Amino acid sequence: MYTQPVLSVSVVGRAPWSRRAPSRLQAYAALCAVTFVSYIAGRLTDGAAGILFSLVGAGACGWAWLLTRALFDPAPYDVWWPRIVATVVAVTGALTVLAPAEGGLSGFAANVYRLSGSAAMLLAFIEPFQARRVDVGVHEKRFRLAFLTINAAQLVAVLGSGVSSPGTLGVSQTDLIRIACCVVGLAGASAAVWYRLRHPLGQADGTGSARRAPTDEDRRLAERLLALLRDEAIDSRPDLRIGDVAARMGQPEYKVSQCISTVLGFPNFNRLINHYRIERAKRLLADPEQVLPILEVAFECGFGSVGPFNRAFREQVGVTPREFRAASRQLS
Repeated sequence: MYTQPVLSVSVVGRAPWSRRAPSRLQAYAALCAVTFVSYIAGRLTDGAAGILFSLVGAGACGWAWLLTRALFDPAPYDVWWPRIVATVVAVTGALTVLAPAEGGLSGFAANVYRLSGSAAMLLAFIEPFQARRVDVGVHEKRFRLAFLTINAAQLVAVLGSGVSSPGTLGVSQTDLIRIACCVVGLAGASAAVWYRLRHPLGQADGTGSARRAPTDEDRRLAERLLALLRDEAIDSRPDLRIGDVAARMGQPEYKVSQCISTVLGFPNFNRLINHYRIERAKRLLADPEQVLPILEVAFECGFGSVGPFNRAFREQVGVTPREFRAASRQLS
């Protein structure tokens, strides 16, 4: 296995972050805004325009769940299965709009849509309960409580409108309730994204590691962590988690997180590991004696697939791995 030299504590914190694509949070926020507005417009518009808006807005529940995951999960990229669930919600929702009401396809799609949409809403409700290896300070707890309160109110209102009898709650009133919930959800999601962009996970919200000076213990832990990267190339493990490293070092996760942010200068564990993986990949790609395909380079550097590797490489370096290899070969 190729082993890269590891930078010192004094140097690694100054690693540059060049041109960046929209983050996971920003991408899901934009997608949610489009689907939420389309859902509202679809309920207020007739004809072809109303159908088009309804098609786009049908996936609002699924995309809202992915946005919630991005709000409370510090990983830079989402795993694959939530995207599949969100896609199922969007596709079956679109089929309920397009398929004839009397056909079997419409009934099947409606059942799957209700099931997957309800599951996405419930999963979005439990996301704030998951700490996901980050410190949850006082302000973060308040933020999560506010998010849960708004989400719970929406969940009760939407599910309640769906089970009310026509004699008690007419169709137009049901649409009005759901539109109101969507407006509240859009406003709440916008406020949540605004807060998270200013208080990213992996950084403290006033009492944590990012705003305090590093201690001697932080520096010792950072040196130990760098030794693991240098001597054992732990970043080459695709399933590496901060919990694994903390257990190896015999320390709580929050202390490892603190040494990463205060001493090494990275906002969280994933950024640190990805930095070392990309540096390893740069060395492999720039070596004229290496003829590994891009996929093999990704595996060698600890990525589970080529997609996340390409995105992380472009985010850190500013070009794709293939472009970097071509430029390096020309220079050599």
